[in-house]
Amino acid sequence: MITKLKITNFKSHKNTELNTGNLTVLTGFNSSGKSSILQSLLLLRQSFKKGRLDSGLDLNVPLCDVGNGNDALCRSAEKEIIGFSLEVDFNVQYVFNFNVNDKYEDTFLPREKTMDLPSLQQLAIFSNNFQYISSARWANLNLYPMDTYAVETEKQISLNYGQGELVAHFLNYYGEHRDFEVKLEKILYPGTSSLKLLDQVVAWEREISPRVGLKTIKKIDKISIEYEYRSTGNARPIQNIQSKNVGFGISYSLPVVVALLSAEPGTLLLIENPEAHLHPSGQSKLAELIALAAQNGVQIIIETHSDHIFNGVRKAIASKKIDKKNVKIHYFELDSTNRSIGTEIQISDNGRILDHKKGLFDQFDDDLDELLGL
Repeated sequence: MITKLKITNFKSHKNTELNTGNLTVLTGFNSSGKSSILQSLLLLRQSFKKGRLDSGLDLNVPLCDVGNGNDALCRSAEKEIIGFSLEVDFNVQYVFNFNVNDKYEDTFLPREKTMDLPSLQQLAIFSNNFQYISSARWANLNLYPMDTYAVETEKQISLNYGQGELVAHFLNYYGEHRDFEVKLEKILYPGTSSLKLLDQVVAWEREISPRVGLKTIKKIDKISIEYEYRSTGNARPIQNIQSKNVGFGISYSLPVVVALLSAEPGTLLLIENPEAHLHPSGQSKLAELIALAAQNGVQIIIETHSDHIFNGVRKAIASKKIDKKNVKIHYFELDSTNRSIGTEIQISDNGRILDHKKGLFDQFDDDLDELLGL
């Protein structure tokens, strides 16, 4: 598990150091550097997966696109070296430095002073125990693509830019697979005895849209997802609903829910805006699922603008669904020189904010004060 991340001279991060835990929450103003933190990890992974990390950093495709060296280098950098440092359990450090000198228009930055590192394969970021779900997710599509190797060997839900485009194939293959069951007992939905991934996904999705059900259907080289709604009383259920005819929240949340429920202890999940298109109650429940997975050994880093996700995490701390020491919350803003400044927010055992920052999910209070004339 990554316990500390250091970023130097990358985009708006001149010198950023973050403590990370089982659950790390990144929040703050737009363009304050949150996505760049995720990109630092994605750049390392995409360079590794392309077999190029020993030589340097590949700035584009397939997980994220940064552009060229000029785009990647911090404008206030005093040295033309971009650095990423990962500290993991037992104080082991992985340090990666890349030289931008004379590479301003290049999309590949050479590695600076290649050094011997502990085996990269033991880190989740470089293994199959990894999922990236971005804010640009596939949704409301009739047919989803298949990729047998990515799903059945690498167990990936996404290939390109964290879109979750393989979620239908993933559910079709693993949903009722007898050898693939939900591994984290404490995230099983209350009252459901089935360990099958599909059953647990449906149970949690019903917190987002009551009475919803889903199934996957293989169609040659594509997979479709069909939804249904159970009815109460003697009314007939509504069945065989195409993805494009259900609310965005259901299909948008599906890759997130599947990633959380299919994760094993030691897995690393990067999730952008888990709240997208969800009703506040669904956001709060999703925050609970995120906290439960993190408490059970999955490392999750989320970027969010949702007070319901934030408060849901706080509720999980207060209700002992996750230990406070396993949660790290970082609030980002820009200083007068447009550099990212992060503040680690402290939370009490009962979920209270101990050191509130102006702009930290306080807009509701500000608006209410104005409405009340305070």
